[in-house]
Amino acid sequence: MAQHTGHEIEIKLRVSDAGAVRRRLRALGAHAGRRLHEANVLFDTPEQSLRHRGLMLRLRVERPPGRGAASPKHECRRALVDSWLFPERGRQTAIVTMKGPPSSHAERSGTAGAKHGAAYLDFKVRREIEFDVPDAAAFREVLGALGYRPSFYYEKIRTTYRLPREGQLLISLDETPVGLYLELEGPPAAIDRARTALGYRAQDTIVLSYGSLYTAQCVASGLPPGDMLF
Repeated sequence: MAQHTGHEIEIKLRVSDAGAVRRRLRALGAHAGRRLHEANVLFDTPEQSLRHRGLMLRLRVERPPGRGAASPKHECRRALVDSWLFPERGRQTAIVTMKGPPSSHAERSGTAGAKHGAAYLDFKVRREIEFDVPDAAAFREVLGALGYRPSFYYEKIRTTYRLPREGQLLISLDETPVGLYLELEGPPAAIDRARTALGYRAQDTIVLSYGSLYTAQCVASGLPPGDMLF
C-alpha cells in the first residue's frame, strides 16, 4: 500500500506548445513515466467546511487514457466518472489525499524558508497525507457517515517525468479541461533549476490549484462553475 506524509512543495507553469515541452524534456534527458487518466472527486460538508478552512479531501483513481469517450452532456460525464470511481461491481482501489491549508509566510520563513531563502515564498506549500484504499465505494460510505459528500469532480491526463540528477523532483505534464500545464513538485532549488532549464521565468510561476484555475476561467467566460470534466 502506497503511503506518504509530508509537505507538498510545487508550482505550475502554463504550456502553450506541448510538443515543444516534450522535445525540451527529451533534450534534458528526462525519463517519461506512464500517461494516465486521473478521475478525482473532492469531498466536503454541505456547508463547505473543509474548503473554508483551507483543507482538501480527495479520492483519485488512475486508469489508462482512452477508455470512455467524452460525454456530450455534463451530467452524463459526471455519471461516467462516478462509475469509474465507484463501480457497482467489484472493488476499485483509489488514492486518498488530505491536504492542509497553504503555509503562512511566517511558517515558511521560520522553517524551510530559512534554508532556501525568500524565493521559497513563491511556491505552494501544503501539508499532505496520502494513502491507498482497496475499496473506494466503501470509503465513500465511511465519509458519508461522517457528513462528507462529493463536492467537485475533475479530470486530467498526466504524464510524469524524472530528470537525471534530480531524483527528488517530479515533473508532470497535465492535459486538463482548462488547458495544458506543467507541475513541478520537489525541493525548491530543484524546482527552480528545472523551471529555468525548461525555458520559464520566475514570473511565469502559478501557485493556484486546478479548481481555482477552473473557477477563474468560468468567471472570465461568464459561466457558472460546475465540475472540471472533459
